[in-house]
Amino acid sequence: MILKNLNIVGKDKSEYNIRIKDNFISDNDRSGISEVTENEFTLDLKDCIAFPGLINSHDHLEFNLYPRLGHRKYNNYVEWGNDIHLKDKKFIESVESVPVKLRMKYGIIKNMICGVTAVAHHGSYNSVPDDSPVTIIRKGTCFHSVKLGGKWKIKLNLPINREPYVIHIGEGTSSGSAEEINELIRWNLFNRKLIGIHGIAMTDEQSKKFAALVWCPDSNLFLFGKTADIRHLKNNTEILFGTDSTLTADGNIFENLRTARELNYLSDEELFHSVTDTAANAWGLSDYGRISKGYKADIIIAHKKSEDLYQSFYDTNPQDILLILKDGKIILFDESLKADLNNKFDYTKKFAEISINGKLKYECYGVKEIVGKIKKYISDFEIDL
Repeated sequence: MILKNLNIVGKDKSEYNIRIKDNFISDNDRSGISEVTENEFTLDLKDCIAFPGLINSHDHLEFNLYPRLGHRKYNNYVEWGNDIHLKDKKFIESVESVPVKLRMKYGIIKNMICGVTAVAHHGSYNSVPDDSPVTIIRKGTCFHSVKLGGKWKIKLNLPINREPYVIHIGEGTSSGSAEEINELIRWNLFNRKLIGIHGIAMTDEQSKKFAALVWCPDSNLFLFGKTADIRHLKNNTEILFGTDSTLTADGNIFENLRTARELNYLSDEELFHSVTDTAANAWGLSDYGRISKGYKADIIIAHKKSEDLYQSFYDTNPQDILLILKDGKIILFDESLKADLNNKFDYTKKFAEISINGKLKYECYGVKEIVGKIKKYISDFEIDL
């Protein structure tokens, strides 16, 4: 397959052609791929942008049937958890009545539709579906937090667990939130590789003890009215980007990115890298996160809304996505590409229609069926991105 005449976010404004072979990008050049074999399919995508499949470095996949829950600004995550379990008890019970594997599938749908092709799920992998169309990052050892992480001190120092050690840390504005970070650092007796999540209370000095910090500003601002001081922390550790679940953040990763962009803590380029190659490197996904020869063909194609390619990227929404390729295979495409694709592949035999914010798409994960099953438990449930 050859994708022609694209602008690639992060490169110059030239038009590029991308050749895909055996799940990987085999060529990527601005001058044009001259030799096309007889059976090679080409797709002209002029006036479109391409970017690597996004890497969401923090989500709780089973919590994406929730709307945002919270009644005020909180001092820390324990205070928030206690409050919603008291005030929203019946609602939480109704959502939790949906089988966890079904809830996980919807969390995957949320990510897929938004152009995420790899997601770090924070929690148990026991209910992760085997047929996920996106990569579920299963790297390292997850703890919830210092307060709710069980026997994390022992697990952190056992030789049988794997690095990196991933943990919610500094999630709040209280003095105790900062002290939790110190406690984690003190008990990291063998200097294990740490990836922190949130880090609202994190200081410059503390950040030096972490290989990376996952920044979730939309979630943080909703719960605590404050987020991590990424302007300074980025000098000491790698910054990755996460959405958290819809329990505390918008379901559209691009809304989360726009929230981050408005803060101006990272440049457009730095923020883009936090969901692409910087994240890939931190998670040990060596061939993810770039549109370059030899990399996985995880590629998103979207309408170009601006001659400024970063502006066009940050203006994207799920309805603007025209094509999603995962490992070189199409997993979602826009109605406007149906005729071109059917001439070669007859894709509609394997794909089902869904409407995303009024735009017709075709996908291969059985979204309608999954949503229909959810409706048996939550009758008024709809995809909300």
